[in-house]
Amino acid sequence: MSLDKLHENLLRRAVIGDLVTRSAERFVDRIALVAGDARISFKVLNERSCMAANAFAALGIKKGDRVALMSHNSLHYIYCRFGLAKIGAISAPINFMLKGDEIEYIINDGEPRAFFVEDSLANTVLEIKHKLKGVEIFGCFDFGKAPIPEKWVNTASFFTGAYPATEPAVIIDSNDIATLIYTTGTESFPKGVMTSHLNYYMSILHLACDVDFRREDSVIIDIPLFHVAGTTVLNGAITLGGKAIVGYAPDAMNILQKTQDEKISMWVYPPTVYAVLPMMPDFGKFDLSSLKKCISFGAVMPPSVLETWKKIKPDIQWRNYWGQTESSPVGTTSTPEEFEQNISSIGIQDTAVSVKVFDEQDREVTSGFIGELVMRGPAVMLGYWKKEKQTETTLSNGWLHTGDLGYKDDKGNVYYVDRKKDMIKSGGENVSSQEVEGMITRHPKVMQAAVLGLPDPKWIEAVTAFIVPRPGETPTEEEIIAFCKDNMAGYKVPKRVIVMTALPTSATGKILKRVLREQHSEKKTAD
Repeated sequence: MSLDKLHENLLRRAVIGDLVTRSAERFVDRIALVAGDARISFKVLNERSCMAANAFAALGIKKGDRVALMSHNSLHYIYCRFGLAKIGAISAPINFMLKGDEIEYIINDGEPRAFFVEDSLANTVLEIKHKLKGVEIFGCFDFGKAPIPEKWVNTASFFTGAYPATEPAVIIDSNDIATLIYTTGTESFPKGVMTSHLNYYMSILHLACDVDFRREDSVIIDIPLFHVAGTTVLNGAITLGGKAIVGYAPDAMNILQKTQDEKISMWVYPPTVYAVLPMMPDFGKFDLSSLKKCISFGAVMPPSVLETWKKIKPDIQWRNYWGQTESSPVGTTSTPEEFEQNISSIGIQDTAVSVKVFDEQDREVTSGFIGELVMRGPAVMLGYWKKEKQTETTLSNGWLHTGDLGYKDDKGNVYYVDRKKDMIKSGGENVSSQEVEGMITRHPKVMQAAVLGLPDPKWIEAVTAFIVPRPGETPTEEEIIAFCKDNMAGYKVPKRVIVMTALPTSATGKILKRVLREQHSEKKTAD
């Protein structure tokens, strides 16, 4: 007897919504999510995800429809993300820090049928609502911070019992788009990265194989879920049976408190967060004995930060991690042993991809030579939404061209040099901003550093450093330059050092060099 199309599809598909279903069957009453006082079991998580799925379906949302979501992390946000996956709709998470024109561009490019926003952000959307083409349904995540606009759907209504907790019967292919995540990129307008259900399955395989995420692990999910890193860690925790402590947004004191209270075993943050945490008041009073694994992403960990942590907690297993939205975000990861021996390496290629180094003619270079890091494998995106030429360029010759420069050694370890756009061309020499940053953060008075090339009539680009001092310290431009001169080739030494109280960062804690460049490009640099 032949199967109907639905059961043929259910027989062997790999889709995100099914991961929640299966985890509920495997782990039942085990706690999956913690948010404030709420402790949500795997069974309840799946039931509420099904309620959200059926509520969206009742609103007319169907397979392939985009639904934009702009909110800080919350339980309702998570239920809605999994609910949309269960009906084959596409989640289009938007950075909650964006403003009117930025939101307008993404909405009109992605053409979602529905747009759900955090209540405190509703007024921002109301101001541009008349410019948003194609949005038929507006809704809110109710944080109790602002009134819900009239006729807007409140997601709280999804979970009152009005919608059944039954699994939707929808045919979904493993290669269907699961999310449309917009990257800031180097261009004037962001690009929508089409990530499939299968892409995310590969990222979960990577977490288990390369990051050593286990059932007994607990992790804070406070890096925003509009970011692929937050989405991947959440998916991994749910699939592998771990516990996810949901945070509204990264907050240093909350990270320390939750780690103590919930016995957190794993942190996933950029180096900026690891640099700041030990500086917090009463840091030493928190019990961090449960913390066993720390993942650093977004930049190479400065040796000075690692040295600080080795004194605080020498038993932590550290891993450098490199990837991007276009790779879901699989790429390279170092083992704790490799990290200890060679902190400058970003590891070896992950389970779900091959990583090579190409020259400008797309030819693989030999070990030790710098080129563009490229990758391929089942974690690579489907492409950019409605941008065929950019997709063709980025995926040319069957490889994802990352825009990152790096090299390999003869053992297969990968080293990150810089973004192509951040490589400084000063006085006829190439200068890696990453290398200069690493040197500056060795200075005992410096907590953070960002280095970039600013336009200069003499040097073409002048190496310029932006630094944040350690608490209580007042480093001068002269002493930082002198320190660099003592430890680096002259052409790498900053021509100017600007002391700041804070560096501009993204919601995940990554330093936003493009903001520094925009703010300071018109200012004259030193000779």
